[in-house]
Amino acid sequence: MSARFALLPAEGLLHISGPDTIRFLHSQASADLRLVTEGQAVYGTFCTPQGRVFCDFLAIQIAADHVALRMRNSIIDHAISALSRFAMFSKVSLQREQDGWQVVGCWGDGARDALTGLLDTVPGTSLGCARQENTVLIQTDATGQQFEYLLREPRSAEQLEPGLIATPASAWEAEQVRCGLARIEAATIGEFLPEQLNYDLTGHINFRKGCYPGQEVIARMHYKGKAKRRMILARLPEGEIPVAGSPVYNRGRDQPVGNIVNAGITVDDDRLALVSCTRRAIDEGLQLAPDAATVLQQEDLPYPVELN
Repeated sequence: MSARFALLPAEGLLHISGPDTIRFLHSQASADLRLVTEGQAVYGTFCTPQGRVFCDFLAIQIAADHVALRMRNSIIDHAISALSRFAMFSKVSLQREQDGWQVVGCWGDGARDALTGLLDTVPGTSLGCARQENTVLIQTDATGQQFEYLLREPRSAEQLEPGLIATPASAWEAEQVRCGLARIEAATIGEFLPEQLNYDLTGHINFRKGCYPGQEVIARMHYKGKAKRRMILARLPEGEIPVAGSPVYNRGRDQPVGNIVNAGITVDDDRLALVSCTRRAIDEGLQLAPDAATVLQQEDLPYPVELN
């Protein structure tokens, strides 16, 4: 696959700044935000007291006492509203993107080589960060084939050409689906427990850290129970791509047995979806409608998933 890049208008940044930034975020997130540094980003989630995810994010340090949380634009307002109730007790401010930062996805077999030829430094580890003035480059996989690039004026994504091929954002989103990285959309705020999105397998949860909203529910499921629902990767039939939150069914049954988490079409025209459901539902065959003619085909995720 050639190295590609895509502007990601669906992605936004929630800026947290102030002397209590790390302490505040650490108290609210499922991840250990004390690990965020100039050279290291961290995946995480915010959850309700009932343990349901209302926001997933990638935390990136922009400056001292300033962390940007990359998340879907469509959920930023909800995140600000939910976090503001706790922020009043800390010396922090929460703001939507105001400084002109953009988010760009870069991927493909030659992505590292292409970026090395264009930028002064490129990170070499998973979630490692390399920064220059007005840019931060984050490696988001273990092999150096996927990166997120944050930049603001006078920097421009056009500088990535011709080393990387400009590609629609939908192709990047489909690659994230292939990698098994669930994203919370406006339609799925509060709909899933972390284990139902495999967040315990993708580094979004640190089970060794202290309390945060929902921690008791999430820890109990992890240590004392087994997740009844997990997320799988499925190949979709021809037709319209389902939106996040869409129900899935077993043949001939009107009651939904799971939900689409995210879906997309890759540059190779692979039609893929992440589906949260039970093992029994998978065994009986998943469909996009009770009377659909085609059963979804399960594909392998890049990490092991135990289906109970």
